[in-house]
Amino acid sequence: MKKIFFFILVLLSARSAMGQATSPQPAAQPQPALDGKAIGDKDEDNDDPYDSMTYFMYGINYLSNNVYLGRSDTMVIPYISPYIGYHLGFGLYAKAMVSYDPIRRNGYDPHVDVTTIEVGYDHTFGDHLNTTISLDKFFYDKNSINVRANSQGAGTVYGQYSNDWVEPQVIYMTTLNQKSMDYNTAFGLDHNFQFLNNTLNIIPTVTTYTGTQNYYDEYFKKRIEKKDKKVKEDKVISDAKKYKILDYEFSIQVTYRINKWLFSFTPTYAIPLSPSTIKLPTDTRKEKLTNKFFMELDICHR
Repeated sequence: MKKIFFFILVLLSARSAMGQATSPQPAAQPQPALDGKAIGDKDEDNDDPYDSMTYFMYGINYLSNNVYLGRSDTMVIPYISPYIGYHLGFGLYAKAMVSYDPIRRNGYDPHVDVTTIEVGYDHTFGDHLNTTISLDKFFYDKNSINVRANSQGAGTVYGQYSNDWVEPQVIYMTTLNQKSMDYNTAFGLDHNFQFLNNTLNIIPTVTTYTGTQNYYDEYFKKRIEKKDKKVKEDKVISDAKKYKILDYEFSIQVTYRINKWLFSFTPTYAIPLSPSTIKLPTDTRKEKLTNKFFMELDICHR
C-alpha cells in the first residue's frame, strides 16, 4: 500500500523535471462514471481540435474484468464493446455501446451482456470549472452475472477544477435498480503529464468511492433465487442502505492522439473496503474482499 502511494506521489511531483506544457490537457474522452474505471479528465485549454467541433465517432473498447466499486462476480467478466456516438460542438452528446462477454463458462455461451445508451452535456464555466451531466440506460441480459445486472439506469453529475498541478474531481451518481436506488459519490485527484506536442497524455489518478449497495443486495438475491426458485430472500446484505467508503482506486490513463484516431490505455488497481455481512440460505458470513487489478483499452475514430 505504501509503495502505491509513493509511486503516485513521485508521478505528481515530477512535473517540473519532465518539460511538459504549462496548461493541462484532458483525457481522450470522459470515462463512464463509477463503472470500475478512473474518473475522466477534461480541461478548458485543450489542444485537441475535436473538443469544440461537431463530429461522429465510432470505436471499440476492451475491459479485462468488470469491477464495480471494488466488487465483481467470482468469475472474471471481460467485455469487448463496440460503440458509436455523436458530439455537438456546444457540448451535447449521445453514445451507444454494446458489451460482449466472449467467455464460455458453466453453461453460459458468449453473448451480449449489456447494451448502454448515454446522453449528456458538458460545459466549462470560466477558466477552471469543467462539468458534465449525463443519463445512462442499461439493458442487461437476463442471465447476466455482472454485479450491476439489476441496475436499469443512472444519472451522473461530474465536476473538475482544472489547473497546472493537482486537479480535484467529484462525481455524484444516482442509480435506479429493479427494486431499489443507490446513491454514490467519488472524490479524485489527478495530474496530466503532456508529451509530443500534447498528443500523448499520461494521467495518474487516485479516487475514493463511497455510497450505498442496494445493487449488490439485488445481485445476491438474484443468484440465490436462480439456484433455488423456492427461496425468497428479503435481504442478503444487512447494511446495503448504509452510506460508506467502498473502495480506493489507483489508475494511470495513457492516451495518444494521431490524426482522427484516439488510443487510450488505463490500468487500475482497486482496493475494496467496508466488507458486508452476507446472509445466505445456509449460513451468514462476512464478505471476503480482495484487491483487484484490471485494464481497459479503447480505440476511437472521430
